Amino acid sequence: MAKSFFVVKVLLISCLLLVSNLGFANSKNPLKADAIFTAIDNGIAINDHQQYLAYIDELDSLIAPNDAWRQLRKDRARCWSFDIYTEGEIDKALAFVEEALKNPLLAQYPSHQLDLAMCKAWYLEQNGEVEVALKSYNKAVNDAYKIEDLRLVADARSIRGYLHSYQGNFTQALEDLITAQSMYQNLNLPAWEELNLYEIANAYRRLGDQKSAIRYFKQLHQSKIASGNFDVANTISVSIAIAEEELGHLERAKARFNEAYLYWGKKGDQMGQATVGVNIAGTLIKLGEFEQAQQYLDSAAPHILASDEGFYAFLHLFQAQIYLAENQFDNALASVNEARDAFERVKNITGLAQLQQLKSEIFVKQLNWQQAYVALNEYVKLHNELDKKLLSSHTTEMRTRFNADQIEQENNHLIENQQLRDIELAMLEQNKLQQWIIIILGGLILLILSVFAYKQSQKNKLLSSLALTDDLTQLPNRRYIYDKAQLCLEQAIKAQVAFSVISFDADNFKAINDNFGHEVGDLALKLLAQICRNELSGDQEAARVGGEEFLIILPNTNKTQAYEIASTLVQKISNADFKSFPQGFKLTISAGVASLKSDNHKLSSLLKQADKALYQAKADGRNQAQMS
Repeated sequence: MAKSFFVVKVLLISCLLLVSNLGFANSKNPLKADAIFTAIDNGIAINDHQQYLAYIDELDSLIAPNDAWRQLRKDRARCWSFDIYTEGEIDKALAFVEEALKNPLLAQYPSHQLDLAMCKAWYLEQNGEVEVALKSYNKAVNDAYKIEDLRLVADARSIRGYLHSYQGNFTQALEDLITAQSMYQNLNLPAWEELNLYEIANAYRRLGDQKSAIRYFKQLHQSKIASGNFDVANTISVSIAIAEEELGHLERAKARFNEAYLYWGKKGDQMGQATVGVNIAGTLIKLGEFEQAQQYLDSAAPHILASDEGFYAFLHLFQAQIYLAENQFDNALASVNEARDAFERVKNITGLAQLQQLKSEIFVKQLNWQQAYVALNEYVKLHNELDKKLLSSHTTEMRTRFNADQIEQENNHLIENQQLRDIELAMLEQNKLQQWIIIILGGLILLILSVFAYKQSQKNKLLSSLALTDDLTQLPNRRYIYDKAQLCLEQAIKAQVAFSVISFDADNFKAINDNFGHEVGDLALKLLAQICRNELSGDQEAARVGGEEFLIILPNTNKTQAYEIASTLVQKISNADFKSFPQGFKLTISAGVASLKSDNHKLSSLLKQADKALYQAKADGRNQAQMS
């Protein structure tokens, strides 16, 4: 099968070359234009923006007016070329993309249309229309999957992940960015891999995992130094400084900021120097060096526009802190209001929380207790909102790793389909005189796909059971148990019988891995799985749904019976024979029990009740079971 498929591919490519040679008579220099498009796709704009602009201008002389595909591809490249740091360029970009989206030929080229729509959303985000941009990014992700354009899926999830990260939605941010990273690797786009990895590091920094962020940043920094890309290396160094400041290493942060400030000064880049100036001012304020911080803010202020929401907001936040230290309360409140408007435009909850805390401190110094209480109460609300986001964020990496095989399969499927679609697109672009070739090739492709689909279906039958089993414990995995639980829940509701679940995990499992090593941790998980098999019977079933997390479904079992099963498991595991484990090894579990209620028929609610009971068991001292 593999050899015959290769022969057919050679035949397809040969026919396409014949068609292409006939079509070149109406073009100027499409081969050179395609080489430029390849350079653009590979990330020339990341490292050399001036060369990127030169390439776009050169495309005007290379593409024939009637070459619709390349003309639209050129529009895509030009859309992303506007410099958002130059005043008026965002408005020009939006005007350009609005006009480009009116082209009626876009209906024939969905990838071109989608990329232009995403480009428009990005400029709207830079213009402060964040919610509109986010809705567009969500639509772009869905549309990219529908047309199976792997590159646009990666771009859309990467750009959406950056926005989620800035807004504090770290779970969604890391899920988008890590998925995009996998896709860029499959597409062999190292420049975009590095850029996306930079955003992953930023997400970890904003999440609070500064050590992970610094590790990623330093990896990128060394790569850029080695390649001679000192501008980007300097930008990454600033990110390291921000992370160092968050860790409380203020002198280290100050030194890195100062190096970056001097670097941009020597380059004559006033905007770059201004942004670093805002950052170093924040560090100096924490060190109590208010006079020097004010000097940096004064130098930065003329170059930081209101449209640069992030830096503009922090500039006024830091200015307010200085005014407060100098007892200039009215000026401090005015700066707080300026910063608040900018933070609200980009939905930066972290920044808004800092502002409310600062506002409360100002009112306290003014002895305005009522307003201080109002500001502090608003700070608590914002902080609670941030805490909720942070509580869910720790599961992101685990969930993404758990779905890694699925992501890889989806990506490979997208790549295969994209290759076939590229062949089809190349055929459709040719002169009408060669349409008979397209019909023949279409038939060959259908034949190939039919044979491939048959082979794939046979292979999928073998892989399906593996895809639903946890490799370490040989228990069912998350996907299987959730589907089975939903089915059992629906049957219980229909038959009006009991249905319960038990959620449990190993106590202090991180300490086991740290003290005895991951091999012992794996043996402990296998032991938990074996005890579950020994204790469960009939249609009762256990599954591993996470690192040390397990879920048991119990059809025709009420809450009391489920609690007895959970208590038995707790006792059996606590009293298990640990002779084969290292000296001092101990293993216990905490379990939560929940049962179907007449007023709530949602699986998600049932699982949340079990998790809540599990958390209560942890809080009450572990090594026990609790009912919801």
